[in-house]
Parts: sequence; structure tokens; C-alpha cells
Amino acid sequence: MTRCNHENADPAKGVNWTPPEQITCHLETERLIVRSYTLDDTQAMFDAVNDSRDEHLLPWMCHWADKGHRTIEDSTKYVCEQHLAILTPATFNNVGTGIFEKSSGRFIGGSGIHDLRRETASCETGYWIRRDAIGNGYAREACARTISWALQAQDQGGLGLNRVRLYCASDNTHSANLIEQLGITKEVEQREDYFIPTIGLTTRLGWGVLAEEWDCQNHRAITPSA
Repeated sequence: MTRCNHENADPAKGVNWTPPEQITCHLETERLIVRSYTLDDTQAMFDAVNDSRDEHLLPWMCHWADKGHRTIEDSTKYVCEQHLAILTPATFNNVGTGIFEKSSGRFIGGSGIHDLRRETASCETGYWIRRDAIGNGYAREACARTISWALQAQDQGGLGLNRVRLYCASDNTHSANLIEQLGITKEVEQREDYFIPTIGLTTRLGWGVLAEEWDCQNHRAITPSA
């Protein structure tokens, strides 16, 4: 998102970020575990999406929630794709991760990193929480921990990226409020630049945080944006 045309047509080598030789994702917070999917997670993920699709995941995750995970085979394919993504560092550019309650092991949602751009050592992140687990601050907690994983140095178990981006539609006030609570700098407000089938044209909002602005040990902004 928010690339100009010549960047897409003629991408630069840039800082030439390279991934760790082995990519692993098993992140912990006080209440959660955020980790790579395994095949054993397929049924729980399928159930969570189906229980949460209407009026919760939709309309914000139209393609992923509406077109995908309609059958257990859809969810199996998705889980396998995420597993393979993290096993191939040479072509690594995105991975979805699961969010689990630490106390119970219950699957409660998803996060991950997406649209990894090697020329700027940057990525996008996002999150979703199943309908019956919202209101507990889980999305904010998982998102902060995922940002730390993306920005932390590779010799400390992170991906060693320089920047993380987050986007949402202006109509998605819950998501926008969550990002604001993280104290990340708002950078983008593109009017009528985001089309949602059941809503129409809406404003695209975007935030960004640099490695030097984020405390990867405590999973928070060093100097929160006002």
C-alpha cells in the first residue's frame, strides 16, 4: 500500500535486507502465545473464523474471511501455506501467526507480518480476535509483541527490520483506536482511497513505527505519539 507507480515498476535494491537463516516464531506475553501455525490448529481456526465472520470480521477482512475458510479444506490450505512460508527464508515475505491464550491454549485470533519490503526493511502487520474473546485487550497485546518480533535484532531472535506499517479504514474505529493506544505515529490519511464492498469508498488510515522508536523488550513505543 501507499507505493507510487515508479516504485512498483522499477523497484530499487535499497538496503537489501536479508532474513535470518532460520525463521522461528514463538512469542509470549503475559497472557498470550503468538506462534506459527501447525496442522493441529486447523479445526480451531476454522471454527473461530466461522463463529466470528458476520458483522465482526466482515466487512474489514472481506477477501480473507468471506472468500476463505468456508470449508475445513480452505483452512487446512491456509495453515499449510503459513507453515511453508516460514520454512523458506530465501523467498520469505509474509506469514500469518496464531494467537492463543497462555492459560488455556485456546485459539483466539491471528496476527502476522505481511508485504515485507526488502528494499526498505519494512513490513505490515495486522490482527483479528474471535468474536467471543473481544474486549480483553488481546489484539493490542498480540500486535505489540508482533511489532517487537519484526523490529528486534536478528541475533536476539527478531527479524531485524527497520519499520512496521499498520493500516485500516477510517470506519473501522475499533482498529484505529487500538493502534492509537500503542502510541505509534499516524502517517497516512488518504481520502476515498479504500473500497469496502458493503460500505463503499472510505478513507485509508496508516501508521508507522521505526526500530529506533520501539522498545522491543517491553513491547511499547519509546516516546508515544500524542
